[in-house]
Amino acid sequence: MDAVEALRSIRFDLLEYIQEKVIVDFDNDGLPVEFTRKRKGHNINEILGLFRTRSNWPINAFIVETDDEEVYFLYFHFLDSIPKSSNIGCWVLSFRVLSDRELMVFYREDRKMLVNMTLKKIIDFHGHLCPELTIGAKACEYVQKLLFENRELDGGISIVAENCTSALDAIQVLLGATAGNQRLKIMDFGKHNYTFSFKNEQNGFRLSLRRQRYGDEDEYRRLEEKIVKDQVTLDEVVHFQKLLDNRAKQLLSVSPEDLFDVERIETIPYPTEMATSYFSCCQCEQQVLRSRTIDFRGKIYCIPCFQRMNTGCIYNSLQ
Repeated sequence: MDAVEALRSIRFDLLEYIQEKVIVDFDNDGLPVEFTRKRKGHNINEILGLFRTRSNWPINAFIVETDDEEVYFLYFHFLDSIPKSSNIGCWVLSFRVLSDRELMVFYREDRKMLVNMTLKKIIDFHGHLCPELTIGAKACEYVQKLLFENRELDGGISIVAENCTSALDAIQVLLGATAGNQRLKIMDFGKHNYTFSFKNEQNGFRLSLRRQRYGDEDEYRRLEEKIVKDQVTLDEVVHFQKLLDNRAKQLLSVSPEDLFDVERIETIPYPTEMATSYFSCCQCEQQVLRSRTIDFRGKIYCIPCFQRMNTGCIYNSLQ
């Protein structure tokens, strides 16, 4: 179970309430690694979420998955109204999230939000349903209506995507264009714009997402900001997941023609999948794909080293 399914379960009250004091072992960072309940130890395999039980308190609550794939909500109960460095309190195991085998089919589908087999295929690949993934699926649906109807394409499809969101997973699964086969090019401008072209075709299409109004924009931005600043409580995260689910449902209910503006364009050069060659950067001496090197004054640079040399900094550095 992933964090999204766990949050939906909390929202729909698909839980076994426990509310018992437990003994918790934690690591040097204060993260729980094991808890003991009724003299039985439970190793924590993964922490699915970190929260605050009050917005002005430090992080003291966790959604955890144990080695036996059970998911629990565990929190530290402060006895002081204002937690201090020497906190006094106890660990409480609040509830367990019910597993799929314990749920009726109706609730299981509600938690996973499966709509049809095509959408299930995308969700299985991506991990969960979200608004961005839905937008990608709708873009594919529109392209299939525009381009695949009544004819077969010779050699597949080439796509330029102007974002790097979950939408790309839907495109890769449904249209078979991936970064690996060089038929998906990503230019991350943060826009849901997609340019589609075809081998041996003179014209292509460009889809641009229209402005969407969900009716929750102010509330969404407020919660998003709290999540980014790590100031969110569990109830707020559960509510934020509800907003995400509502947006996904709203997008699913809209026809692709109403979601996107479409523009016919002259086809871009169709990429050829080629064997790659590498050069060595003269600064870091690491191997760099030839097409991504910069030849400056007779020397070969990788992009980060060239940026560092010319500006003294790297935009969006990995370090």
